[in-house]
Amino acid sequence: PREGGGGGGSHNNNLQAGDSGAPVAEVLAKAKKTKKAAKRGDAAEGLVATLRRKAEDFALTGIDPAIKDSLQEALKHHPGTEKSARLQEMKSFDKDFETLVREGRASVENFNQLIRAQALQGRFEDALKTHDAMLKHGYDPNDGTFVSLIMGASDMEDPALARKIFLMMREQLITATPKVYAALIKAHTKVGDLNAGFDLLHKMQDEGLQADVVIYTILIDGLVNQGMLTKAWEEFHSARTWKLIEPDEVLFTVMIKACAKNSEAERALNIWDDMKMCGLYPTDITYGELIHAMSTSPDLAHKAFDFYRHMQAEDLPISEFVYSKLLAAARVLGDPRRAQTVVADMHTAGIEFTPEMYYDLVGLMATATKQKRISEQEILRNLRSAWHIVAEARTRLNDELDWTRMLNEVMGVYIAGGFTNYAVNMLQQYDAFDAKPDTQTYIMLLNMLGKDLKDVGRFFSLWEALPRDPKPADELYHLALEMALESRSARRTVGMLQEMHSAEVFPSPDLAERLAKAGRNVIQIHEWVGKLVALNTQLRVRTAKRDTALLQTHIDERDAILATEGKTPRTPTPAQEVRDKYFAKLKKQGYFRRPWLPLGEYIQSKKKGGEAYAARHDKPRPNIMS
Repeated sequence: PREGGGGGGSHNNNLQAGDSGAPVAEVLAKAKKTKKAAKRGDAAEGLVATLRRKAEDFALTGIDPAIKDSLQEALKHHPGTEKSARLQEMKSFDKDFETLVREGRASVENFNQLIRAQALQGRFEDALKTHDAMLKHGYDPNDGTFVSLIMGASDMEDPALARKIFLMMREQLITATPKVYAALIKAHTKVGDLNAGFDLLHKMQDEGLQADVVIYTILIDGLVNQGMLTKAWEEFHSARTWKLIEPDEVLFTVMIKACAKNSEAERALNIWDDMKMCGLYPTDITYGELIHAMSTSPDLAHKAFDFYRHMQAEDLPISEFVYSKLLAAARVLGDPRRAQTVVADMHTAGIEFTPEMYYDLVGLMATATKQKRISEQEILRNLRSAWHIVAEARTRLNDELDWTRMLNEVMGVYIAGGFTNYAVNMLQQYDAFDAKPDTQTYIMLLNMLGKDLKDVGRFFSLWEALPRDPKPADELYHLALEMALESRSARRTVGMLQEMHSAEVFPSPDLAERLAKAGRNVIQIHEWVGKLVALNTQLRVRTAKRDTALLQTHIDERDAILATEGKTPRTPTPAQEVRDKYFAKLKKQGYFRRPWLPLGEYIQSKKKGGEAYAARHDKPRPNIMS
């Protein structure tokens, strides 16, 4: 046993000696090889498991796993995904000129993107330093460099700085491109300087550059934001008809926004159909403006929820703006259940309430109170709910609320419920909230006193206090004229006609008929009606002359463009040339030749009388005797 034990001990000693005698590098190399082999074994097992899982998925679904993964990525895509991802990437970009050079990514294009990222982050001085570093190290700036700089000035709402950058580009002998002018025009329209924007449009046209859809979109969007909707539609039709500009999704979205601002829901649907016929796909912003437009019409407000379901089906991002307009649509419909559904979706999406949403919820109580067959208990419940909403808004957003507008909404609930005295007494509550009645307050009270109560005395007492700036709606002037006729006072009626003449508001057909009957014996009424007729004629003539001059301007501009190409208005277009060749070919083949007739039939067709003569000369006449 001792020998065996000794042998075992000597064997262990030999092992230790052998290990200790071997070089350390060889031991570490063996250990590394062992670890690599284990890793390769794990990787091989992972690869086999992955292949086995994909094979099982393919057996169950019958779809290639690679195609399935790409489809899942495609389902997450929506219009504007790349742009929003690129914007977020730029906002989080923290490298500078030296870092890009050190990483071997120095190029003019990368530096242009760096300037744009620095401008987006509000570091415009760093963007200018990057431009100077490009000049210093031999990277010549191009038009894209100055586009990024001008866009940075536009983000700062500094058009003067944008013009200086444009002059700096001219000093470096860089030719301006439509992109440069687009950025420069955007810098001016963003601050409401539309005259400068159109002047820049004419300047680039004088330089031989043709404006594209981007430039017209910027200008039209500026007009819409300034409330110049008639001019916006004129520019839109001019661009499509005379400039042959094909609108894109963004321009169609801007025109839908114009419809929403003017409460033209049906026109927005027409633009939507036009967009689909052009083969364009809506973005989440397009759907948002469509929902906004639908929320302005009681007849089409339900379509706002249809478009909302479209957004959910297409997995588009739903913004705070969309939820706000959905609540506005529920308000127009007077449907609290739809509003509850929208609020639940907002809580699920983590969207916080805004003051606009609280206004719409209070207004919803007023619309719901106006519904037919509503009980007194429901009216009181809606009134209590309105005050609960006001209390909740005061708790959460007291500093952000416009209390004049909020109290106007509460007054609307009182008026809808028939509590006229309480509505008038609401004026005393404005001081408690540090608010003052505005034009909308007076309009609501005037509608209540005129349409509901027919109280002529209090109506005109309040009418005298109504602010005339901004100008009240034409419907309010019509209501005032109707109340003046109800009062049977010639002096008051003449005064209202004088006010309408000053405001360039004309009576409706019904009111004109009532004026003809009530004022047939009052000379002053005849006099002011004659002045209104003359004013209407003058405005119509002025509008017709303006439209004619505008049309002639478009024609002259088109002729000038054709002249630069060596053409005249009579020069056929390629489509017309193809058409002429096609019909010439048909004529050569004899399609328009008269049929050959035997001699006897030919002579008979030339004689007067008979069926052939009647077919050539006789025309159907109306039966005037019946």
